[in-house]
This record gives sequence, structure tokens and C-alpha cells, in this order.
Amino acid sequence: MKNVLIMKFPLSSMMGGGERHTLSLVNALQQKDFNFFLVSSCRVLLSEFKKNRWPGRRWWGGVEPVSVSRILIWPLVAPFACISLGIILLYYRLAKKVTVLYCLSLTEKILATLPARMLGMKVIWVEHVTLERWLDQNPLKFLYRWFSGAVAIIAVSRAIKDQLINTIHVHGANVSIIYNGVDLKKFTVKERRWEQSARFNIGCVARLEPEKGVEFLIQSVKIIQEFIPFARLIIVGEGSERKKLMWLSDRLGLKETIQWVGYQREVDKWYSYFDALVLPSVRRESFGITLVEAMASGIPVVGTRLGGIPEIIEHQQTGLLAKPGDSQDMADQLIYLFNHRAESHEMVERARQKVEVMFSQERMVRDYYLLLRK
Repeated sequence: MKNVLIMKFPLSSMMGGGERHTLSLVNALQQKDFNFFLVSSCRVLLSEFKKNRWPGRRWWGGVEPVSVSRILIWPLVAPFACISLGIILLYYRLAKKVTVLYCLSLTEKILATLPARMLGMKVIWVEHVTLERWLDQNPLKFLYRWFSGAVAIIAVSRAIKDQLINTIHVHGANVSIIYNGVDLKKFTVKERRWEQSARFNIGCVARLEPEKGVEFLIQSVKIIQEFIPFARLIIVGEGSERKKLMWLSDRLGLKETIQWVGYQREVDKWYSYFDALVLPSVRRESFGITLVEAMASGIPVVGTRLGGIPEIIEHQQTGLLAKPGDSQDMADQLIYLFNHRAESHEMVERARQKVEVMFSQERMVRDYYLLLRK
């Protein structure tokens, strides 16, 4: 058995692609002779571990220095956080025979890497988020670069790997790309009528946060109503922007056009209602797992030319791409999908094939298995 300790001490706690990825990976690898332990301040992950009866422990690891206020208090907090993390690492190394430390947030990457290496543990950093001001302009960036030489870094897209090398100046040999994967048995292609019909349900599965750009999708729906008056938008997700977005939809006269279904644990069940799926991100989109899920389900997809999305969507081959923050361009892509059903069907078939080759859970689990077993 291989024992792995996961750490995460984030600025905020919410369910997103990184959390979903971690949970699916733990679930799969525990069937392949791995034991996972979680030490974290992340309420979401701790709650999910508890529901699954996996070992998890709430622990104080300091504050993640990714905002101005957190960076300012960092010198006061860091010494105590370092001691706290050192104690818990020693416990898991001796009592639980942990040999791998799996880091998800900046906190433990710059505080726990050195003591973990001194204890003979292999350290893996996973980067789920594109590197913007939170690291690029962070005065602690030098610590990230310094400790990166002693770890294996996993980027979930080439866009992140390129940023690590070109912006942070991490040694390229230390960075590997392992794309997120989906369970192809869970997301199956359903029989669809591709000829012109009176139904055009547009789906969006995303956290309702500014970086997801849902406001631009709402504006694009207003535009396409002139051409597709029966178009509907189904929004799956929760977030701090919900009230603002609902106000916008009411102001645009879309109250009866948009369905807000909130956060859904079994999101895969909603894909059968969609005739197209849009991920309208305007910043910090490192991958876009909902696009892959939709592609696996046989749904035409529209994404933005941002971060890792173009690695998933090849324009007019496996989906369509729009300019970030451009509601008119997004509307144009949706109108194209509606008016070109035959071409959409061909894109869907190529998209499913691409998922099978590059974005399957089986491939992802195999790559992480080989990495963790070394």
C-alpha cells in the first residue's frame, strides 16, 4: 500500500474543478492499493471526505498568501504555520507511514515542502489554476521558484505549464501535464434528433463567480432571441454573483427564459436537457472539465479562447470558440450551432473521439498511478 497525504489551506473554500478532480482521483486510486489522508482547512474537501468515510483532519496551516491583506500578515503568521505543518507532517510520516505529500494550495507548497523532503517524502504540487496576479506578482514568488526544484509539478493544461516555465521560470523538466479526465461510462452519448426542431436549450455548468463570465452568456441569449425566440438557458451552479446575474436577466426581460437550478451533486444528469453547452469564462480558466463532460455526452460545446480551453476545443472541429467577454461573438457561435445541425453532429462525433483518447478518467488515473508509485 502507498500512503499519500493531501494538504490544502486555501484562501476560500468552494466546490470547483480542482475539488472534483481530487475527489474522483482519490476514489479511483483507493481501488489500486493507495491510502489517502487529508489535512486541510478547506470545508468542502473535509465535508466530502467525511461523507465518503475517508480519513480527513481539520488543521490550521496559516493563511494562503494570495491577496494583499494575507501577504501583509504573512511574516507574522508563517513561523507558527511552519511549526504547525511540521508537527502534522511528522505525525503522518511516523504514525501513518506516509511517503507522498500532495499539495493543492500555495500555503503548503512554500511551507511544507522543505520539512516533507527532510522527512524523506516525495512532494507533488498540482496546479489547477492559471497563474495570474496571485503568483506572478506575489512577493513570495521566489519561494515557489526555489522549492519547485525539489518537487514534481503537475499542470492540468499546457497553458499552465507554459506559464510556469515562461513567467515563474520553473525548470521545465519538473513540470508534467496530466489532463483531467471523465468517466466515459458515466457520460454516455444519448440518441438525439439533429434536424431543425423547436427546442434549443443552452446549458451552462459553472460557479457563479466573475471569472466565469456568465453575464456575457446571459447577454448573448438576449441577442439570439431575435433569431431563436424559443431558446432557453439552464444555469447549473452557485456563487457570489447569483443575485447580480438574476437582476441582469430580469433587466433584460429574460426572467422566463432562464432556469436557475443551483448547485447539483449529480450534474451529469442535467446534460440530457442541453442542446448546447457554453463555458463563457473571461479569466483563470485552466482547463474546463464541464466542456469535456458535455463532449463525452454528445453535446455541442462553445468555449472562449482562454487558458486551457483551446486545448480541448479545436474551433469548428470539436466545438466552437468565442472571444472572451464578447456576447455578440458568443451569440454568433450559438446561432451557427442551431442553423448547422449536420456540422454540429460531425463536431460532436469528433469531440467524443478526442475525449476517449485524451480526456478519459482511465488515462488520467493511469498517469497519476505511475507518478505516485515511483
